[in-house]
Amino acid sequence: MITQLVIENFRGLQRVVLNELRSVNLIVGGNDTGKTSVLEALVLLLGDSSALHALPITFRTNQTGGNSTDDQNDRENFWSWLFYDRNSDHHITIEARLDSEGSIGVTTEILPNPLFPNGPVGPVLTRTDSRIKEDGRIRRPGMPKGDVQLLQMGENHFSVMGGNSPNEFRVAILSTRPTNPIIDAENYNQVALLADGERRVEQVMREIEPRLKRLRYAKLPRTTAPLIFADVGLSRAVPSSQMGQAFNRILHIHTQVLAHKINVLLVDEIENGIFSESMPIVWRGLMAICEQEGVQIIATTHSRECVMAAHAVAHERGKDELCVQRLQIVNGSVEAVRLGIQHLEMAAEMGLEVRS
Repeated sequence: MITQLVIENFRGLQRVVLNELRSVNLIVGGNDTGKTSVLEALVLLLGDSSALHALPITFRTNQTGGNSTDDQNDRENFWSWLFYDRNSDHHITIEARLDSEGSIGVTTEILPNPLFPNGPVGPVLTRTDSRIKEDGRIRRPGMPKGDVQLLQMGENHFSVMGGNSPNEFRVAILSTRPTNPIIDAENYNQVALLADGERRVEQVMREIEPRLKRLRYAKLPRTTAPLIFADVGLSRAVPSSQMGQAFNRILHIHTQVLAHKINVLLVDEIENGIFSESMPIVWRGLMAICEQEGVQIIATTHSRECVMAAHAVAHERGKDELCVQRLQIVNGSVEAVRLGIQHLEMAAEMGLEVRS
């Protein structure tokens, strides 16, 4: 589990330190304080090559739609802006300290193009893992060796690379866009093969949709792909794609975590599509799956109700599992402040804002 995150010279963040992270972490703050940038930094730290290539459109909208990562538009309007003030002389440093006492980092190195070793040098984003670079006694069988180059940006060359996620990390990323119902169906089909898997998902979804009797994976005649169907007491089961956004968002999270044994979940605007009165129900399910499956959630939110609901459920559970970090601009720079229990309790009692 990540216990501390340090980000320097990345996008609009000169230096931000997020301390005392827990299994559930909410990032709050006003507009343009860098909440989404924190998630993007974590994708660089923990994501595989497919997550890295998709980064231009994961949380943002770009000119090419992210379809071609060597496109000049994405280079000029996304990748170049990973450097603070769009200046590659500001070397990026991203470091996650782990509860295992190791760390994973992304740093800028100045290296020549491997195709033209005698040509001009340029910035390269490289991922390092201290669990590998320290002495051989802690290297586990099957662990990858060496650093992983993520991005090369020379004057006349540009490429997005990346490899697998760091060993022992399995990451899922959820943006504000609707989930893919076909992917959700295939995940649910895998969950159905697990002991008690269907019941566990149905139990969670019944909290969101009390009419739910059961879920079923099926492919209808004359259709090309399977879907999840929800029996809610009508004459026919309803395709999940026709259910509400909150239903599909929670279904996506739980099926993906269980099907792929996800242990890090990055979520942009976690409250998206969820009615505020349902937030306590949602948080009970999310905190339970974090505890049962060893998942760490790092999510942004714009919603005071979301934060208060998470705080109330953590208090109800009696566990030290919630960390709320507020990003705020101080003297022109973004800083992170960890909101303690006393601040959250006072905010709950007085109806105070916690996000700006």
